[in-house]
Amino acid sequence: MKRPSALGLALLLGFSVPLAGSEPSDAAPHDRAGSSAEVTLVQALEGIEKGRFDLALRSLADLIALEPRFRLARLVYADLLSARTEALEGFGHRGSRKPVDDLLTEARARWQHYAEPPPPALAPRQLLQIPSSAERILLVDLEAYRLYIMTVDAAGRPSALGDYYVSIGKGGSDKRIEGDEKTPVGVYSVVSYFPGNTLPDLYGRGAFPINYPNSWDKAQGRTGSGIWIHGTQWDSFSRPPLSSRGCVTLSNADFAVLEKSIDVGETLVVVSDHVDWVDSAQVKRRAEELSEVVERWRRDWESRDADRYLSHYSKSFRSQGMDYAAFSRYKRRVNGSKRYIRVGISDLALLEYPGEEDLVLAQFSQTYESHNFNAKARKQQYWRREGSSWKIVLEANR
Repeated sequence: MKRPSALGLALLLGFSVPLAGSEPSDAAPHDRAGSSAEVTLVQALEGIEKGRFDLALRSLADLIALEPRFRLARLVYADLLSARTEALEGFGHRGSRKPVDDLLTEARARWQHYAEPPPPALAPRQLLQIPSSAERILLVDLEAYRLYIMTVDAAGRPSALGDYYVSIGKGGSDKRIEGDEKTPVGVYSVVSYFPGNTLPDLYGRGAFPINYPNSWDKAQGRTGSGIWIHGTQWDSFSRPPLSSRGCVTLSNADFAVLEKSIDVGETLVVVSDHVDWVDSAQVKRRAEELSEVVERWRRDWESRDADRYLSHYSKSFRSQGMDYAAFSRYKRRVNGSKRYIRVGISDLALLEYPGEEDLVLAQFSQTYESHNFNAKARKQQYWRREGSSWKIVLEANR
């Protein structure tokens, strides 16, 4: 897709806009597949860029007729009507500043995604390996106010099925304490679903709670609760970018699409302050490296050689109330008592943990068999690079 010029946002960025009688460009707005409200809005902005004010007005009029609660579209439409008779001094030049500034931020967020979309040949660095059982993973880019529905394409690479504008916490990102009104950064699971008719109007069409605080959050002393992905109150089409108490919110129309992609109890939600789009070969190399690290851990556990097994654990390791010393004593005693140990791993997910340096979450289904005990578990391991090696710093059952 052609990258639109930054001049296309003259109206929205506060520059003067030429009167509608100015000489228009012959070029029509760039076509895009789909008919969502956001696509129509962006097409109208491209019409403004090219001096096609009448075309932009028609697009906006159609959009408002379809989505009368889309406040951003209504404000751009009103400014365009004013631009027929006067040179505007800025976006929403006759509105009160706080609501107008919120809409300006929303407009910039929506436009920026279309002006500089992630290159299709690149993959998000955070998604190293998606397990075969996961049909979808949700990836939230807090900096871009964007939620991606990710899957794996035929070549085994992460691929976006769709993406949507979202609002986040009033306090921004990196939630740490109860009441800071920030959206957490991390890897979570969808744990339940509430239809809209069971909730206050604030939640719109419905809500998917996630499991904040997770094991890593608790280990870092983070507090708070009630972080949901939910719709928008019915008197509005969308919300300003920074407007929730920490939740991720979508328009009700977009939430309706999202509902079809979520498997409660299974769907992972990767919430990052910034999504890095990198060469897919780089992601594959990193995934292969970490997959082999986990496999060596598995083999060394089966070996019953305590030193080899414990070499995979950091001295700062914590799990179920045990530090490294207590865990080491426990494992030496238990493993030494076994005639054999067999460990199986399946559905391995590998995720670069957002907001942390050189921290990877490995999540998988595990089977354990010995001469006197069998068990199945869904395990999470947090691996951190220490020098030239990867070490487990936290282990928990999912």
